[in-house]
Amino acid sequence: MMSTIIRNTGFALATALVLTGCGSGSGVTARIPSDSTEFYRTQSQNLATISAEKDSILRDLTETTRLITDISSELATIRTETSPGAPVVGAEGVRADDRAEVMAKVRTVTARLRTTEQRLAATRRRVDSLSTGSDSLRASLSTYIATISELEGLVESQKTSIQTLTDQVSSLMAHNVQLTEEKQILTDTVGVMEERENEVFYVVGTKKELMDRGIITQEGGTRFLIFTRTGETLVPNRVLDPAQFSQADRRTLTEIALPKPDKEYRIVSRHDLAYTEADQMNKGKFKGTLRITSPEAFWSLGKYLIIVEN
Repeated sequence: MMSTIIRNTGFALATALVLTGCGSGSGVTARIPSDSTEFYRTQSQNLATISAEKDSILRDLTETTRLITDISSELATIRTETSPGAPVVGAEGVRADDRAEVMAKVRTVTARLRTTEQRLAATRRRVDSLSTGSDSLRASLSTYIATISELEGLVESQKTSIQTLTDQVSSLMAHNVQLTEEKQILTDTVGVMEERENEVFYVVGTKKELMDRGIITQEGGTRFLIFTRTGETLVPNRVLDPAQFSQADRRTLTEIALPKPDKEYRIVSRHDLAYTEADQMNKGKFKGTLRITSPEAFWSLGKYLIIVEN
């Protein structure tokens, strides 16, 4: 509609110029040079330029409006996906690529609108300059001036919309930073808990070494004569010090090399040899390297593995 107004106004203005040239008013003719053909040609060219410029500006503003609408829709979708109360795990909020893309669009619209505003200001100056030629011409240009005012109002409205978009993106970015920090804290916490859940301890030594270090003790049995006791069973001490053990991750600890290949060893803790294999294994005793074939099942009975040299 606005472009139709502009074209009709241009036609009316050109007609007004011709009628003004044919009139006999002394005030108008006094300001028209002797070469009236050149004067009207110049005026017509100026009006055609202004009309084309306005049409172009109107198209720019229409496109800017469409872009603003698209960005608003995109932000609405993002806000829905990152609504308050959503779980932190797996919900980073606005992805970095999304933020960059939306902000780039806002910057593009801002730059486009700034250029349009400058063009519109230049058009107003051209119209003001042209309208100083005569009072009759100024009246004929009033529709153009009104149209420019409408376009300037639209520019101001779009500037407000862009500022709103910028504020919304900034708000989403702040929310995203908060979610990222919360997720990082949760990830760190889960990581620590996972490491703690999978940490295991093992020790290999002679009976005397392990008893001296407070790792194993003897229980049960019967006394034979005065100085001898038989049938005692080696068991882990009730309180174990992790510092006396080698620490490992059960997900990566697949085998334990025994210090003396020619010696037999046995497990004193509750761990089941059914989930292991060794170079030699016979009646609960083994030689060489102890390989853990099923870590989950093997370590389910305890975190502290105690192996005694037989």
